Amino acid sequence: MKSLETVYQDLISASAGEISFETLIDSTANYFGAGGGIVFELNRETGRIIDFATPNLLIGGDDGYDEHINAINPRMRFSMRHVPGHVAYEGRFISERAIDRHEFYDWLRGVSDYRHFLGSRIYDDGDVSLFYSVEFSRKHGHPETEKIDTFRRLAPAIGNAWRLRKRMAPDEADLGLQAWLPDHLPWSIFALSVSGEVTGINASARNMAEIGDVIEINDRLLGTVDRRSRQAFANALRQGLAGQAAETLIETKAGGPPLIAQILPVDPLGFVGAHQVAALVYVRQPLVDTCNIGEVLGRLYGFTLAEQRLADVLVSGADQTMAAAELGLSRNTVRNRMQSMYAKSGTRRHSEFLIKVLGILQP
Repeated sequence: MKSLETVYQDLISASAGEISFETLIDSTANYFGAGGGIVFELNRETGRIIDFATPNLLIGGDDGYDEHINAINPRMRFSMRHVPGHVAYEGRFISERAIDRHEFYDWLRGVSDYRHFLGSRIYDDGDVSLFYSVEFSRKHGHPETEKIDTFRRLAPAIGNAWRLRKRMAPDEADLGLQAWLPDHLPWSIFALSVSGEVTGINASARNMAEIGDVIEINDRLLGTVDRRSRQAFANALRQGLAGQAAETLIETKAGGPPLIAQILPVDPLGFVGAHQVAALVYVRQPLVDTCNIGEVLGRLYGFTLAEQRLADVLVSGADQTMAAAELGLSRNTVRNRMQSMYAKSGTRRHSEFLIKVLGILQP
């Protein structure tokens, strides 16, 4: 059995990245005479484990510790009701008789030999809490008073070591985030967290946000400068964060052709982690100077010459009234031609038509 001095030496080594945190947790479990242990970050809003270290507890899958952590775990319910810094163990909130009848302990008995635990909600950082526990088998029995007192002193040191390790080590999550935000593509790309906050942008998106005539970021939330586009854009973001791809148009202040915003879900349930991407927002400027869109649509959908001319005007940013004035037509004539164009292109309304048409212009 390891000594407490050895455990503190391992704490320093884990803080500096010289040994893994799994090795440290195994060391503390050995000192307490426990069978295993775990330290993990939990998002209290989503109930998801964000980061963890454990030498021997099962994480992931239908039988994983994380799948049962909130749903039926009386330990977590106890810790969620108490402020950070407390120490939890079964003797504080449940009897042996109740343990024998509880579904969590039935599940625990089926996946491991662990019966009792010593745990702490060490600290909160926003919506995220750090938890640490050691697990005892039926053979080990309940932790003794001396072990509980030592655990109370050791848990904050585990929290400090965890913080230091994360500050000193490269943030792999942030490095992974950049893979979603390449600068060489002709799109402005925004990464959103589960809560909709902007967690990263590529160079084009940064430039777009700095110019501030199309997209704005307020309190890390993405929005449009144009008021007419704002609600549709917000609805598309909600749809993407809910797990369903969405598209919408963003009008520009200059009155040119609208931009297309596509929202693609990546990790809407937050399984990967807080620093990863729940959804990506692609904003693109159709390249209207590269071809005659009317002729293209004529070949694709069989638009008449009159419909081709109307399409050329519409993709420049004109509405029905402006198009009627530019082409010397009545609004009813423009409306009737647009209905024909909708039917031929498989769309139902002006915004759908423009999204489809402008998408053709994207190389």
